[in-house]
Amino acid sequence: MLPPELLTQTQNFIEENKHLGYTTKEEFVRDAIRFRLTWLKGDNECIEIPREQYEKLNEAVKEMDTPFNDADHFINSQINEIL
Repeated sequence: MLPPELLTQTQNFIEENKHLGYTTKEEFVRDAIRFRLTWLKGDNECIEIPREQYEKLNEAVKEMDTPFNDADHFINSQINEIL
């Protein structure tokens, strides 16, 4: 069983971040578990980029009339091209 304060924190997060698409605590917890299992498997690497820089890159990609939808698409394309 999860501690009540964690459930409250989760519910508050869902209510404050409706744009993320979560509607229930259970849905959020399932997604968090899937994410954590993928992370622990070690098949992916996570690179931290300061949010401000990422948002600037996202804006630049959209303004430069490139074939990329967003920063993720641009970054993945550059990695695939080099490899």
